[in-house]
Amino acid sequence: MRDLSIVEVTDNRLLREFINLPYRLYKDDPYWVPIPKLLTRQTLKGKNNALFANGEHITYILREGKKTIGRLVAGYDRVSNEEKNIKKGYVSLFECINDQDAANMLFNHAKKWLREKGMEFMEGPTSPSDGDDYRALLFKGYDSPPVLFDTYNPEYYHELFKNYGFTKYRDYHAFHFTADKFPTDRFVKVVEYSMRKYNFRIDTADMKNIDREIRDIRKILIQAVPPSWDTFAIPSEEDIRKEADFLLRFIDPELVSIARRNDNDEPIGFVLGTPDYNQVFMKMNGTLFPTGIFKYLYYRRKIDRVRIFIQFVIPEYQGRAVNAAIFYNYMKNAERKGIKEAEGSTVGEENAQALRVLEAAGGERYKTYRMYRINI
Repeated sequence: MRDLSIVEVTDNRLLREFINLPYRLYKDDPYWVPIPKLLTRQTLKGKNNALFANGEHITYILREGKKTIGRLVAGYDRVSNEEKNIKKGYVSLFECINDQDAANMLFNHAKKWLREKGMEFMEGPTSPSDGDDYRALLFKGYDSPPVLFDTYNPEYYHELFKNYGFTKYRDYHAFHFTADKFPTDRFVKVVEYSMRKYNFRIDTADMKNIDREIRDIRKILIQAVPPSWDTFAIPSEEDIRKEADFLLRFIDPELVSIARRNDNDEPIGFVLGTPDYNQVFMKMNGTLFPTGIFKYLYYRRKIDRVRIFIQFVIPEYQGRAVNAAIFYNYMKNAERKGIKEAEGSTVGEENAQALRVLEAAGGERYKTYRMYRINI
C-alpha cells in the first residue's frame, strides 16, 4: 500500500512546500519559467485577490510518505455563482507527478469539499485570481517558453484530467506578432478613416487619474461582455482595483490604451498589456534576494516582448474598426519602446470577433490552452 496523504496548507512551512513543488517537477525543462515565489505567496495569501475575497477556497498538497508530489487549490466564487445562477466550483494551480492515483486523490479531495459546499460541477484549471493568469492547461505550443502569466505544464496533465472524467469545456488561443508581419499600411488607412468618421481618439492610461481609468474600464466591460459568457462575471470597481494593484508593478502606462469619444470623453474600448517580465524571471530562479533583485533591475531594461491581455469594445462601436485602431495604437507605442514581439492572449474560442481581429492584424495562432469541466 502506498503512503499517500492530503495535507491542507495551514502554515508557512506547508505554504513553502506548495510553492516549491514546481521547482522540482520542472527542474530539467528548458522552457519552464520560475515565477518569483513572492508573487505566488501573495496570491495564495489573498493579497489583492478578488477570487478569494468573493468565496471560499482550500489549498492543499499531496504527500507520498514525507515527499510532496502534488498540489491543488479548490474553491468557488459566491458572487459570480449568484450572478449567473450556477453552482460552479473551480480547481487551480494544479501540479502533480505523472501518476493517476496521485491526481485522483487531489481531484477527489476537491470534489468532496465542493459537494459539501453545494457545488454541482467543477472547472479548471482556472486563474487563481479570476484574471487571465495561469488559466487552463497548455495544449499546443510546447516549443517555446510561456509569456508573462501564461500557463506552462507537461503534456501528461491532460491525460490525468481526462482519465479522471474531465472533458473539454473551452479552448483559449494565443497569437504571436512580430513587427515585420504587422500590416502597417492597411491598418493606417483603416484606422485614420474610422477615427475621423466615428469621432474617437485613443488615449494611453493616466496613472495619476487611476480612479477614472478603473471606472471607464468597468463601464466598457458592463456594455461589452456578452451575457452568454458564463465564465466571466463583471468585476466591481473594488475587484478591478485589486487586480490593478497586483499588475501595477508590471504595467507600462503607454501599453494600456483606452478609446474615447471626442465629443464627451465617454470610453468605448480598451486594451491592456504588459511587458513580458518572464524574460526577466528566467534569470532569477524564483528569488528576489540576495541577487535576484539586481538581475530584475538589469534585465527588465532588455525586455523586447509584450503580452496583450484583454481587449473590449462596446457594441455600438463594434464593426467600426475601433478594435483595429486600439490595437494599432498599442503596437506603435510598443514598437517605439523597442518591442520586437507581442503575444495576444488568451482568447476564448467563442470570441469569434477577437480571433478575426488578431488574425487580420498579422497574428499567428501559435498556442492553445484547454479548460476542463466535470459534474460532481
